[in-house]
Amino acid sequence: MYRFASLATIVALFVFAFEVKAQVVEHNDLASVSPLSPRTVRLAPGQALAEPFSVRYVNAQGNPLPGLAVWFAPNGCAEPATLGPPQCPPPEIYGTFTPPMHSVVHTDANGVATSNAFVAGDIPGSYDVFAVAWYPLNEENAPIGDGGLGVFFEVQQTEATTTVPISAAFTGAWYDPNQSGHGLLIEVLPENRILAYWFTFDPDGKQAWFGGDGVIQGDAAIIYARFGTGGQWIPNFDPLSYQLWSWGQLFLTFTDCDHGRVEFVGNGYTPVWGVGHMDLTRLTTPAGLSCN
Repeated sequence: MYRFASLATIVALFVFAFEVKAQVVEHNDLASVSPLSPRTVRLAPGQALAEPFSVRYVNAQGNPLPGLAVWFAPNGCAEPATLGPPQCPPPEIYGTFTPPMHSVVHTDANGVATSNAFVAGDIPGSYDVFAVAWYPLNEENAPIGDGGLGVFFEVQQTEATTTVPISAAFTGAWYDPNQSGHGLLIEVLPENRILAYWFTFDPDGKQAWFGGDGVIQGDAAIIYARFGTGGQWIPNFDPLSYQLWSWGQLFLTFTDCDHGRVEFVGNGYTPVWGVGHMDLTRLTTPAGLSCN
C-alpha cells in the first residue's frame, strides 16, 4: 500500500540521511527490522537490480508490524565519516527507483515493505540505499519508538566484466605499462580486508599518494582512500600537524592472475581527480606467493 509522505518527511530523510545514519538502528526495545534482500549488491552502471530491496519489521515479541511507513531512497552522502569534511559522490553515481518512489511504502500484514524496481546509476561508484521507518516524522510508526529503525543496503557499481575472486595471491605491485612511472601497491589482508595505495601525481604534476584499507567481497574490493597533509621530512615531522582527509573511492577487480582494473571516484576533500579507471598489469609477486 502506498501513501504520499509529508514534505517534511521526505526532506528530512533525504537531506539529513548522512548525518542521521549513526542514529538509525536495526533494533531497539520495542521493535526490530531485518533485510529480506541481499545487504550488498553489485551492478554494472545502468543495470537493473534483479530483485527489489525488501525489509521486515517485527515487535519485541517477534510479531509482524503492519502499516509502518517505510522510506526507500539512495543515501545522499554515503561515504563513511572521515577526519575531513564529508563529501558526496557525483549525482550521476546514484541509482533510481522505477517508477520513482515519491511516497512511503507501508508494511503489509507480514510486516514486509518492498521497494519499486531499482536501476544502477550511470558511472562506477559505491553508495547506500536506505529503508527506514522514522518516528515521530510518521505518527503511524509509533510502535517502533522514537528515532529511526532501518537497514542500509550497499550498492557497488563497477563496469561489467568477467572477474575472479580476490585472494592473497593478488598481493603485489600493479601498474599500467602504457603509463609506467606510477601505480598501486596492494596487500591482501586476513578476514577479507585489503590494503591499497596509489603512488602517482596530482593534476598539477606534483607527487601524490593516497589509499587505505577496504573490504573484499568476492571478486571486488572497495577502498575508501585518504591522503595526508601537514607532514614534513624527519626530524621535523609533527604528528599533531598531520591530518588525514578523504580522497574518494577505489574499486579493484581482476580478470586473471596478472590483469585487473582500478576504478576511481575522486570525490573527497579536494575533488579534482575526477572519475575514471586504469587497467592494471602485475609488476611484482612477493616471494612465496603463487597465483593459478
